[in-house]
Amino acid sequence: MVYFAAWKHYISLYPVPAGDEAFEHELAPYRSSKGAARFPLGKPIPCDLIERLVALLVSQRVTGAP
Repeated sequence: MVYFAAWKHYISLYPVPAGDEAFEHELAPYRSSKGAARFPLGKPIPCDLIERLVALLVSQRVTGAP
């Protein structure tokens, strides 16, 4: 359901669902494209944000939302 890749300077997470305005604002510094997020290795990984991202993705898959 969620994929990740480790690169030299960051970890990428795929896919990234669309969320409400507050979620998008919090995710904006990490978004690298419409469907991916990059988390720099030199900074703390925002586990709470990733947890909410995965929960939103699960919710969208269960309800059939895009």
